[in-house]
Amino acid sequence: MNTPTFFDNLKRYFVALVFLTAINLITSPNYLWVVWPALGMGIALLNELLNSNNSKRVRDEC
Repeated sequence: MNTPTFFDNLKRYFVALVFLTAINLITSPNYLWVVWPALGMGIALLNELLNSNNSKRVRDEC
C-alpha cells in the first residue's frame, strides 16, 4: 500500500500555505487570516508526526 509519508504531507502543507497566503494578500492584505488555517494544519501535521513516531516505537517493542 502506498501511503503518504510525513515529508509528502509537509510539502503539501507548504504548497497550500503559499497558495492561501497569496489569496490572503490579494483579497484582504490588512488582515492575515491565513494564520488560522496554518495553525490548524500545523496541529494536524504535528499529530501525524507524533503518531508515526509512536507506532514505530510500538513495532520495535514487539
